[in-house]
Amino acid sequence: MIRNLLVILFVNFLSLSASYAGNGKKVYADYHGVRYTRQHDGQIGRWGMFATMPKTSTDIKYICRNADNIGDDGRHEIAAKHYPMIGMQSNLDPDLIEYQILSAKAAGIDGFFIEWGFMPHENDNLLKAMQPIAAKYGFEIGVNWCDGWLYYDWITKIYPDIKTRADKTKYMEKCFKYLADNVFTGKTAPVVNGRPVFYHFGGGATPEEFTQVLNANKDFVEKTNPVMLRRWADWGKLENDIYKPVTYSQKMEEWKKLGEVPTAWIPARVRERNAGHLGCDFWASKEDVLHFMEPFRDQVWLSDNPAYTVKCGFVIPGMDNHGCGGWGHSKFYEIDRYNGKLYDAMWQYNMQYRDSLDMMFIASWSDYTEGHEIEPTIENGYRELETTLRYASVFKEFEPNLSVLRLPQQLFQMRKAVELLQKVGLKEDLILQLLDNAALQMAEGSYKQAADLLIQASEMIGQENEKVINNEFVLTTSALQVKGGESTKGCWDATEGFSVTLPTQASVNLSAMYSLGTIEFWYLDKGTESLFVRSTTKREPKSYFANVGKIATCDTGEWKHARIELYGENIVYSFGKPTFFFKGNVKVRDISMKFNCFSIQ
Repeated sequence: MIRNLLVILFVNFLSLSASYAGNGKKVYADYHGVRYTRQHDGQIGRWGMFATMPKTSTDIKYICRNADNIGDDGRHEIAAKHYPMIGMQSNLDPDLIEYQILSAKAAGIDGFFIEWGFMPHENDNLLKAMQPIAAKYGFEIGVNWCDGWLYYDWITKIYPDIKTRADKTKYMEKCFKYLADNVFTGKTAPVVNGRPVFYHFGGGATPEEFTQVLNANKDFVEKTNPVMLRRWADWGKLENDIYKPVTYSQKMEEWKKLGEVPTAWIPARVRERNAGHLGCDFWASKEDVLHFMEPFRDQVWLSDNPAYTVKCGFVIPGMDNHGCGGWGHSKFYEIDRYNGKLYDAMWQYNMQYRDSLDMMFIASWSDYTEGHEIEPTIENGYRELETTLRYASVFKEFEPNLSVLRLPQQLFQMRKAVELLQKVGLKEDLILQLLDNAALQMAEGSYKQAADLLIQASEMIGQENEKVINNEFVLTTSALQVKGGESTKGCWDATEGFSVTLPTQASVNLSAMYSLGTIEFWYLDKGTESLFVRSTTKREPKSYFANVGKIATCDTGEWKHARIELYGENIVYSFGKPTFFFKGNVKVRDISMKFNCFSIQ
């Protein structure tokens, strides 16, 4: 029998209704990606991270987050302080997108602003993956336009003819047209006060260059008057141990002339490392964060300037970039969450001026790498979503219902249980219909009906589980044929590569049934190297799906344990031929495998 993946529905059915129609104000959340999984995409994206940290004053010299590796606690070693409640998932998985959209809607959030740079950057794939699901469930998808990405060399690597700033600005004109046609208009367009809205993170075009972009799209700009929220996050300073924010910026004045509205981003962290904050280089207190918001209150929210067509509040749950260290080679920054009190205090501060605000912007839904996600996690539970719902209900004037927040997770877990049943060979159309209907009911705010459907689906999944036999077996080192790379008995040097062949009967069983498993081994953590584990595969693109896992070393000199998942759909288990291949300047020993092979009774 398949291990039961479901959770019991602990909900108060009498209170499972919610109507979030309010006063027209909006709440949006930044969305950071792209994060992948080997099972869904053949890669891991932002879940993993390796970097040296020469600039930090801390004792941390390397960031080495091997997201393929599963620790003793059963969690992947992801590049993040907090671990997702539903585990490490792919941002492109429709089931995950559904879960995130329905969770956000349940918390009173109207849409996501995807961090986006240009097409065809990978985040454009994320945008396209989200839009149809958002349209299905009445959710909005916008962009946090990080045009700095366009002005790096990233676009040149895709289109070699785009080299100069002039070339890139010309291409930015096309990007704006693309957004105008596909994001700023249509069923999922973020609209506030009748106007399309986007957050302009910046870091790329100058005001003069962006003027050229706007002029090239003059018809759309004049017709729709899009609202451009400009990131303003100047650093400020400490005076007598009190944070003093920047209150004037000549650069911001130039952007204001283009119609952009100053809007907050991650508050400044100017306090230096001390005895209470040994793990970071700079940090900010709760008081600093609130002081940081004062110029926005004084100069934008309470302003009668008619150019500020949409006034946007801002909240953040905290911040901790130990997952990436400023994306490598930088420093460590922290804003403590104070067990949820910081997020609560920021909402309280904004709500004092809610009559002046048209929308709220949350940073962010999913930035695990820099530690300011509000998505439910193992460590923080649903705390941030509950806070979001409580204050979104005040801001948008609707009656909140905290009991509905966990239903999308239960739907997601059931979808994954059904997915496994289908891979085993069972047809589950009726259960899928129940789950599809439950999702639609959630999107419409009919949570009692959704819960009833989930109960029916749960019972049916339990019955289907009874039809499945789980055949477990283990292959120890002695059962495997390892060829090449042997330096000493039981230890292999992967510098030139070595292969692993499974016993014939094991390959027969694995080929005949759907399987999930793990490959385990010990590796010598010496130097800063990369060990690649690959397999034979038929899944396209093979250059992605042949990758079972990657382990980076960070020079501790210790033997470390690795455990990497094996997915039946990705691997061809060959008879009498190698299935797995190790390559990298790393020594390996004690290779073993564990499998669960599923068959129908």
